[in-house]
Amino acid sequence: MKRICADVVVIGAGGAGMRAALSAKEATPELNVLLVSKKPIGKGGTTALACSDRMAFHATLPYTLPVQDNWKHHALDIYKIGGEVSDYNLAEILAKESHEAVEYLLRIGVPFVKTKDGTVDQFLTDGSIYPRACYVGPQTAIEIAKALQRQIRSSQIQIVENVMVYDFIVKNERVLGAKAIDVLTNELYLIQARSFVLATGGAGALYSQNVFPNEMTGDGYAAALRAGAQLVNMEFMQIGICHAHLLFASSGSMFRSLPKIIDETGKEFLFSYLSDYDKKQLAELEFKKGAHWPVSYESPTKVIDLAVDVHIKKGHKVYLDFTENPAYFSVDSIPQEILRWSEKADRNLFIDTKPYERLIKINADVFEWLKQRHIDLSKEPLQVQNSLQHFQGGVKIDGDARTNIKGLYVAGECAGGQHGANRPGGNSLLDTQVFGKIAGQNAALEARQLDMIHVESDPEDIKDGNISSSEARRLIVETLSESAFLVREEQKIAQALSVIQSIENQGLSIDEKGLTHFFETRNMLLMAKVILTATLLRDESRGPHMRFSHFDPPVMSFLPKKDDWNRYIVFWLDENSKLRYEIRTPIRPRGE
Repeated sequence: MKRICADVVVIGAGGAGMRAALSAKEATPELNVLLVSKKPIGKGGTTALACSDRMAFHATLPYTLPVQDNWKHHALDIYKIGGEVSDYNLAEILAKESHEAVEYLLRIGVPFVKTKDGTVDQFLTDGSIYPRACYVGPQTAIEIAKALQRQIRSSQIQIVENVMVYDFIVKNERVLGAKAIDVLTNELYLIQARSFVLATGGAGALYSQNVFPNEMTGDGYAAALRAGAQLVNMEFMQIGICHAHLLFASSGSMFRSLPKIIDETGKEFLFSYLSDYDKKQLAELEFKKGAHWPVSYESPTKVIDLAVDVHIKKGHKVYLDFTENPAYFSVDSIPQEILRWSEKADRNLFIDTKPYERLIKINADVFEWLKQRHIDLSKEPLQVQNSLQHFQGGVKIDGDARTNIKGLYVAGECAGGQHGANRPGGNSLLDTQVFGKIAGQNAALEARQLDMIHVESDPEDIKDGNISSSEARRLIVETLSESAFLVREEQKIAQALSVIQSIENQGLSIDEKGLTHFFETRNMLLMAKVILTATLLRDESRGPHMRFSHFDPPVMSFLPKKDDWNRYIVFWLDENSKLRYEIRTPIRPRGE
């Protein structure tokens, strides 16, 4: 087993991980900071690869409306849009620190679009009341990742690539080491440090339809849980309509251009799944979809997502056709106030125009970006599907990005408590930079006060189970995708938990895909159990968590939102590795 030592170890090299490593080095230049990445930097991690028609970085700047106490409005948006199931103190931190986060990114070369007067331009995005979305274009996240990579490469931060951390070594409730494996050679590592930052992102690989890089198997969630940390809000995950193959979210301007939504036969199939009431307002619903892109129980546009999902499950393919107007198209059906507010235009945009012409007028960048990838929206439709896009929950942190386990900090999508059921669009990128900085800085300051404690790693005790890791993974993905995606029904969730328990009882075995695949699948199995348990417990609809008593479109019988569920579910493993949970009240705004 290969041993590596550092003062501070950051696990994960996406936006949060890179910011954490830089922050740790900036806070304590004398300490040795190690950045561990499952893939080569820039080749993995969501920040470095994800795109959307206008990817946003949500921030409150000195001139962001309303100028008076504008950060307070931002914090309340995070908390209220999140369904009051997140910690308000973390929302305040995100809002207060957002200006500094943008300034840092500007200093390291992120080319945010600016107005004529030199201020950073901002637009309205999902769920927000005021325009706060800073942007570069379709590749906002990628530009942020590139700038952070340049800083990392020019620093004295040590980098280890192609290494996956799969477990922690904990003594006296403090993390002292990490067990890891080289994903190319299967060589095992023992990584020692005075403190650790976990920034491994989400767990998109648990679902068949997702826009995550393929290495996102929930490793950080599972390792933290086994180490004694807590997970929160794991039933909430953002799902939106995305390109079927590219890691591309087809969101705001795409829907506000009002393309025709068709299947492989050219049929406008939405009518087959909608109520008479929704059919009458379909143009408005589609337009509003641009401002309510991730599916949410609170938005009437959810019926579009559900119709797309049902149609795909029946074996069809779904497309956005920008060459023709929908049959239900009407200039008068466009909400004047939303159009003016979101795109700084008016209804004239829709007079005698095709959808692709409208898209070019409001977002030429995405039209050209797709064209560079051999997709010409003026000539061909864009294939789309419902895709998992972001985990709202994660490892529970406090305002210093600490967990309940000493020496372990968490940032980015791997962290939990800062987002609720929903979040304002662009707050995920903001989160990577704000809590990435906080986690790295605090981990480094703690490490400065500690001595290195030598640890040894016990040999891996891998029992030969009765189900191969490949077969188990297939069942996990199939089970979650069917029962804990868009449509969530009690009986199916309970049956899914039985499947997961059966896999656990049989035990996993290493197959021809090797030890790394085995460790990943073990993590996926644990996370499937957590997600399904949370999904079953929350017997209401809230945000992307939509529970049904009956689902047969156009009949969609939702379980209603319940005030007594303005709480979150916290999970941990007891001393016998049994999953436990507690339903807790989040930290509320002062006075509530």
